[in-house]
Amino acid sequence: MTLLLFASGLPSTVWADQEQQCRLEIHDLLSDYQRALNDSATGDIVPLYSDDGIFMPSNKPTAVGGEQVKTAYQHVFKALDLNVEFHIDEIERHGEIAFVRTTSDGEIKLLEKDITIKNNSRELFILKRIDGVWKIYRYMFNEMS
Repeated sequence: MTLLLFASGLPSTVWADQEQQCRLEIHDLLSDYQRALNDSATGDIVPLYSDDGIFMPSNKPTAVGGEQVKTAYQHVFKALDLNVEFHIDEIERHGEIAFVRTTSDGEIKLLEKDITIKNNSRELFILKRIDGVWKIYRYMFNEMS
């Protein structure tokens, strides 16, 4: 029976289906993150991170763990109103860990100065699957010129 399954290609088909499902779940996570970011919704962003998640914003202190991540995004949203779109350049998965390389573009309104600027960034997300759900484990970005 086992030989028949291997000969029929079933294991490779199952693996391909699982890989496609993981990619869809990762895409959904990043869509949820983009939506929450553009809505300035700290309460929607924090649950997308693992409990021990780390946020490493460009030119700002690293935020480690849920409370620091929450505080960091609260500061972001006091200063900025974002309207950005992520473009996935690469997804690489190894078991319960994945990294996703993205670029993003759009506009950022600097609230204090009431001016809007164009934005182009590149991002690196490291994701971890926890209890069957992909979470942001590590995230950093910087702006492209």
